[in-house]
Amino acid sequence: MDRMDFIQGVTRTRVLETRLLSGTRIDRIIDAKDIQEIYKILNETEYSNAVSGVSRDDEYEKILSSELKRVYKLMREVSKDPIVVDLMALKYDYHNLKVMIKEDKFNKDLSDSYSPLGTLDLKKLNADYADGNLNDIKPEFSQAIEAVLKDLEINNDPQRIDMILDKYYFNHLYKMASETKIDLFVEYVRDMIDFINVKSIIRLKNQGKDVKFSDDVILENGNIDKETILASLNDSVDNMIHKFRNSKISSGLSKGLESYKHTGRLSDLEKYMDNYLMELNKASKNIHFGPEPLFSYLVAKEAEIKTLRIIMVAKINNLSPEVIRGRVRDLYV
Repeated sequence: MDRMDFIQGVTRTRVLETRLLSGTRIDRIIDAKDIQEIYKILNETEYSNAVSGVSRDDEYEKILSSELKRVYKLMREVSKDPIVVDLMALKYDYHNLKVMIKEDKFNKDLSDSYSPLGTLDLKKLNADYADGNLNDIKPEFSQAIEAVLKDLEINNDPQRIDMILDKYYFNHLYKMASETKIDLFVEYVRDMIDFINVKSIIRLKNQGKDVKFSDDVILENGNIDKETILASLNDSVDNMIHKFRNSKISSGLSKGLESYKHTGRLSDLEKYMDNYLMELNKASKNIHFGPEPLFSYLVAKEAEIKTLRIIMVAKINNLSPEVIRGRVRDLYV
């Protein structure tokens, strides 16, 4: 990957960064009296086209989905190498695999659940799967599908569909990131895996799962080795804070675990994971040649949309601005 290939892409991305929602505007949105006022504020921003034609409070997802689709299309035009966008889009492919298999195995119409943001052609994917023709599907995806189908025959447990596909997704993502030889991409994936593994081990402990079951859930390729994570199954939160104090992600993980200890909400740990990963990407602001600013802009835009979703759901549920501020993530700008 030649860094000089991204000169124009970085130049365009710098302009896009100036259009990200500022902290001041997010504060206005949090303080808005209702969803309709939020729509008016968003109409002053890049979201104006997405807001057009949306009137009902419960249609906010149309706005967010439309904006994310626009941004992914734009970044595919901006990026000289598709893998920069594919790294972020891959999760939508695996989401679509989950939807496709559940539709088939449980005879449900989940057509509204598919995402258009993945790298795979959805019509071809569904057609090949329906015909039992997995040879035309990329090996990483076909192997994941085969693993799920085999497991369903043995265990007949629909909950394992997500678990298996998540493992294949993160293995695939790590492989893609490693092939780029871009430090930020590899760090982003490995650090995210560490956070997810810690969150998973807490959830498994709360569910009373044993080490054998947990071994199927915990992901490979993190900075914290799998055995250390599994050995934490019966640890208290305080012991986990101590055990992981020297880990690469300790600055965010310790805060997340402390917050979880007081609230019992794993969403608090997720918040500090998001904040940590955002901070990791902020180093891209100082890079002038290379793919990192493009990737980090996508991370920032997804985080912005996630923040808007949190606020809008909270508004519909009549939560106070103070409570909402405690839930929103850090911004890139």
